[in-house]
Amino acid sequence: MSTSTAPTRATGRVLALVRWLLGRGAPVTVALLLLWSIFLRTRNLDAPFWIDEGISVGVANFPFADIPAALRLDGNPPIYYLLLNLWLGAFGDSVEAAHALSVLFAIATVPVTYLLARRPLGRVPALGATAIAATLPYLTYFGQETRMYALVALLSLVVAGLHLHVFAPGARASRIGLAVALVVALYTHTWSVFLVGGSVVAVGARALLQPGRQARWRVVRIGFLIHLAAAVAWAPWLPTLARQARETGAPWSLRPTLQMLMEAFGSVVQPTVPAVVFVAALVFGGTVLGAARRGRTTIANVPPPAEAQTLRDHAIVLAALLAATLLFAYVGSLVSPAWANRYMAVIVGPTILLPGVLLTRSGRTPAVVLLLLCVAWGTATQGARLRDKATPQAMIESAAHDLRPGDLVISVHPEQLPVIAFGLDKAGAPSGVRFATSLGRQRDVRIFDWRHGLDRLQAAEPWIVADRLIRAQRPGSTILLALPVLSRGNWQGPWTRLVADRTRAWRALLQADPRLRLVGRRPAIGPGQGVFGVLFTVRP
Repeated sequence: MSTSTAPTRATGRVLALVRWLLGRGAPVTVALLLLWSIFLRTRNLDAPFWIDEGISVGVANFPFADIPAALRLDGNPPIYYLLLNLWLGAFGDSVEAAHALSVLFAIATVPVTYLLARRPLGRVPALGATAIAATLPYLTYFGQETRMYALVALLSLVVAGLHLHVFAPGARASRIGLAVALVVALYTHTWSVFLVGGSVVAVGARALLQPGRQARWRVVRIGFLIHLAAAVAWAPWLPTLARQARETGAPWSLRPTLQMLMEAFGSVVQPTVPAVVFVAALVFGGTVLGAARRGRTTIANVPPPAEAQTLRDHAIVLAALLAATLLFAYVGSLVSPAWANRYMAVIVGPTILLPGVLLTRSGRTPAVVLLLLCVAWGTATQGARLRDKATPQAMIESAAHDLRPGDLVISVHPEQLPVIAFGLDKAGAPSGVRFATSLGRQRDVRIFDWRHGLDRLQAAEPWIVADRLIRAQRPGSTILLALPVLSRGNWQGPWTRLVADRTRAWRALLQADPRLRLVGRRPAIGPGQGVFGVLFTVRP
């Protein structure tokens, strides 16, 4: 055997393996992607909680039947908290156990993507989309955070995927599934109303792609009935939603700018350079598919006109779903500010499926771009971001053993209290520690009452609240003043700006109070962001 034939045979075997993995071995490929997703999304299960995660666990610790009523104070629908209640009851309320529920939702996107995309898109586009689901940075990050965003992302994927099925003949189960997915999403996060709006626009896009008037009206009729069923099922929650919108809102948020709108999509597929490459490849892929539909391209790995027409139609529907959902959210947040990149879970579904259509069947270059992006994303565990959040963990670890029953912990940033109380309990602080915020004593530390929160904080004069709390403490007891680090983070919203002002006032007040003796800082040095504490004792 000559030495020149050995590399040729090895290359042939590799190519044969690749063809098998993209063909009959597709289930094996999905299984490998699932295993990699599990590895990728379990590297940081012990990352400490930040504000919202403390609230999640606090709400989930209410009795199951009391959770919907408790959420009148918070502003969110109940499904995620109900599921978390059951999960923590089964597996405990450690940080790792709480994060694991989100991991489950994040890795579930891998098989769900393939199952939803295989028939309407074909095997290779389905595998491309599945690779994105396995590595997408948004899911890696929020799959390791105890919030509802991984669940909303999974539901967004189900909604987007079922839009590829529901108008096919005999697709009754898919139509019921789409209505159910929309209802569950609406009862999981309020931003899902924008996903529903995007879904309606996707129905309109599908109708316009039909060849005749009768076919268009058929699509409109089916879409109307699906969304009507979802609206009827959601109606019982509307009075609570109206009360939440009136009483809680999102006083921490700013009205989004056009730059924030452009950055929103990038936050799902971050960092910036991969996001730009991703969008450019999508545009190129869409152009190639459009040319293939008209038979005007000779590029390799491009489908024949009839298949290109089908793929292009699916791509248009998915793009309409993505763009309309994002635009509805933008306009809604202009009217009532509630913008945050973490809410982009509602566009994750079409973001996963659209590249499967546009990058796998539009020539070799987009396919190579998809492969390189998945490799880059698939090696990023998001550890730096997950462990660099604004958490009170450093303060908790250094101050927990300074506390005794009857001592007082004051969180000047009011909604930090649930995560501080949770962390102190896990760090060994004794029972009997009392808790307060810059609003006054807090007897229930599981949840923050957001009702008219901005008005209440403005009315809570620091010197009056501080005097009342200090006078209630026995001589010799300890007061831990928990303060947010103001050198990092966004302190420009109405709520956060007021919290920053209160932080400076409370620290100055307690340090100047003759009834208190300054013990020291907790921790003594740092942290660079999050929360630090100042320890005082009450003089005899």
